[in-house]
Amino acid sequence: MKLFLSIALLCCLFLLSCGNGNETSETPEITQGQTTSLVIEKTDSIGIETGDSLYVFGAITDVEVLENGTIMVLDGSYANIRIFSPDGQHLSTISKRGQGPGELAHPQSLFIWEDGTIGVIDPGSGGVHRFSQEGRWLGLDLALSHNIPANPIVMSDSEFVCFKARFDMDGEEVCETATIGLFPISLDPRISYWEKTVLWDPSNMGNLTLELFLTNYWTADPVTGRVFVSPFNEDNYSIQCFRGDGSTIGTITREHMPIPKTEEEIQEEKNFVVFTLGGNSDNNHGFNYDCDPWLNHLPVTGLFIGSGGNLWARRGGTEVPTFDIWDENLEHAGTATIPSIPGNGANWRMTFGPDCIITWDENPENFQKLYILEIQ
Repeated sequence: MKLFLSIALLCCLFLLSCGNGNETSETPEITQGQTTSLVIEKTDSIGIETGDSLYVFGAITDVEVLENGTIMVLDGSYANIRIFSPDGQHLSTISKRGQGPGELAHPQSLFIWEDGTIGVIDPGSGGVHRFSQEGRWLGLDLALSHNIPANPIVMSDSEFVCFKARFDMDGEEVCETATIGLFPISLDPRISYWEKTVLWDPSNMGNLTLELFLTNYWTADPVTGRVFVSPFNEDNYSIQCFRGDGSTIGTITREHMPIPKTEEEIQEEKNFVVFTLGGNSDNNHGFNYDCDPWLNHLPVTGLFIGSGGNLWARRGGTEVPTFDIWDENLEHAGTATIPSIPGNGANWRMTFGPDCIITWDENPENFQKLYILEIQ
């Protein structure tokens, strides 16, 4: 999963503040088996550029789909949660921009607790909020203002797997560590699945953002407790697989032929990093947002858990968004393509509902619209 608005907020705040399976214990390398192919088509959409404000999005930050098909959309620009019926009709809106109880400022992530209550992470308005599905604010579960959990996936009634960064002093140097771990409602993980530490260097912020935030992908399965991580690897298709307790199951691999980026793609990536960090010539916080993107597309550019529990891995560099599907035995079950969404899906996020897939462009400079997809 990629991070977006939280990166810029993390940088600014730093300145201000300065159920498991029964697998064996072996750790095999897991390779591909017999496959099938799926084509995923757009069946509906939610969102318009102008008109009824209930359907105009500013910046789609996160989306959740309930078991009954209800769609919840967190809008970071309007600082609210909009709730839609399965057929795309607006039902209600929760919260608004402000500093009062239950109001939001810079919401980053949306998730649903096991009891059906709604969680929103917003360091700009106090921390981890909880709302009823009727929109009543139930208070803060955790107060925080920086180094926030990002893209949480609820694993139990009190824990989620998420990405989180922290800063530590190493002598006179500042180090930044990115962690993918299982977090109770606290600032520290109970279990760490993956970590990477780099030297904090404001003169190299663009490349640090690529290395820590935009090139490591992960997801988790609440049913099995498994966690999947694809760390940055320019040359090899590699997905690390963990049990919920942190022990290793194995590594999924697949043959990969490098796909070079075009000059236009490299420039778009540079622009995206600058935009993600909120940088411009007048307001760069003293950071250097220039970066040197890798010349080839990464083999894996996204991980998701499908509604049937399969692992979906998005391939990098394909003209049409293409996914490898890995089954519960971590064997290659097939591929899926989505020919009906604009572009190659490089900056698109997905969430799976019981009968659909919701996808959207996470770059708010582009037209903000939800696409509802159906597997054919």
